[in-house]
Formats: sequence, C-alpha cells, structure tokens
Amino acid sequence: MKKIYTLFLSLITFGLFAQTAPDFTVTDTHGVEHSLYEDYLNQGKTVVLDLFFVNCGPCNTLAPLLEPVYQEWGAGEGSVQFISLTSEPNDTDPIVIGFEEQHGTTWPAVSADGGGPEAVQAYTDHQFGQFVGYPTLVIIAPDGTVQFDPWVNNNYEGTIELLNEWIENTGASRPISNIVDLDNVSSFSINPNPVASIANLNLVVDKQSQTNVAVFNTLGQQIKTIYSGTLNAGIQKISMNSADLTPGTYFIKVSMDGESKMQQFVKI
Repeated sequence: MKKIYTLFLSLITFGLFAQTAPDFTVTDTHGVEHSLYEDYLNQGKTVVLDLFFVNCGPCNTLAPLLEPVYQEWGAGEGSVQFISLTSEPNDTDPIVIGFEEQHGTTWPAVSADGGGPEAVQAYTDHQFGQFVGYPTLVIIAPDGTVQFDPWVNNNYEGTIELLNEWIENTGASRPISNIVDLDNVSSFSINPNPVASIANLNLVVDKQSQTNVAVFNTLGQQIKTIYSGTLNAGIQKISMNSADLTPGTYFIKVSMDGESKMQQFVKI
C-alpha cells in the first residue's frame, strides 16, 4: 500500500533532491529498445517513468487513469513519452503484457526480462526524493532534471492534475487535437479527464452542424446519448453526468454531418 504522500512534501522533496537522471537502455515487452537520453531527452522530449509492479493494488488503479493522460500528450508522438518499469524480478514479459491488456495501456512497458528492476533502482534510494512505495511517477525534463513523484494523499485525480502540471513545467506542449476527420471541428477536449462526476465536452465548431454525442464502452456498445441536435458555429460546451457509469474506460463518440470520431475517457 502506498504511503500517504502530501503535495507539500512532494514539492519540498523536488526542491531538495533534484538532480540529473541517470541514463538507461531497456527493452520493452514487444522487443523495442529504449535509451533514455539518445532516444528521448536528447531529442527534446520529456519522459514520464511509471515505476510499478503487476501485483501492486494502487498500480492497478493508476494504470488506466494514466492512459488518457498519455493520449492527451500525444501518445509518444509529441513532446512526451511514458515508460513503465517494473520493480519485480518475477514480472516477466508475458505477465506485464497481461497487465497492459487488462488496463488498456499503450505506452512502452519494461518487464524484468527487459531490465526494468535495474532501471528502477536509481529512484528507490532517496537520491531524487523521498521514495515511499509503488506506484511512483518520475518526470524527467529534456535537460535531465527530475521531478519526483506527484502523489497527492492517495488522491488519484489530484495526482493526475499535478502530473500534468509537472509535465508542463518541463516545457512540453500538448499536440493539436487528434480529431482531424471532423471537418467542422477545430478543437475538441474532455475536461476533466479522468472524470469523477461531471465532465464537459468542449468543441470549437466551425459551422452549424447536426450533431450526436454518445458514450460507448470498450466493447463498442452504446451506453447512452448525451446530446442530439444542432450545434451552431462557435465555442460549444456539452455537459456529461457520469454518475450512472461504473469506474472504467469509456469513449465519447461525436458524429457531425456524416463524420464521426471517438475519444477515450476514464471514469473514477
């Protein structure tokens, strides 16, 4: 069980312990090699390390909440890359692949077979901050400086918010919305994501459009319709009440004048 870790302590820890991250080269569960500096930091990318192990309860809770954050920052194609590193010598490739499939995570994950535990060790001896258990998040800027573990009192939503803030602190920028096949929409976002109760679907609509917005589960089944009608040009906000949804991963599908796009969100 991860020890309670306050925002105040995490910020103080960053100030006291910040230093340059050590390099590593690991191989993910799909056989792809990743070198921290050569492949990412030296290319101007920020790296988020997710230190975990498969049988860690909080790690299992956090993993699906990180997926929309990964997507929001470009899913590795933008200025940010996520890498999971297991600390457990028994977490082999097949076991970690099962973890990925269970939670629908898509960023690279490194098992014991690929060097995960060895890469984790540098972050467990308190040289970067007060290590209190798993999961631990490490945000590394392109210059190698480390922000250590944005954990907020076992508050997953607060942790995600602080993680986004710390990623922004590295100078990383979010990519333009990937809703490229909706010609009538120039901007699209779901806020907050993950969502605990109410979320807003924010659209910048270029011209008046007949619009339908629905929620789907991971099996592709429509759960409910949250809007159906005509949207005028301009900034439009559609409210979604998720109180009737069980925690998990869902998709919002926006259909406009014969075109549609789905975007993932997580209910907590």
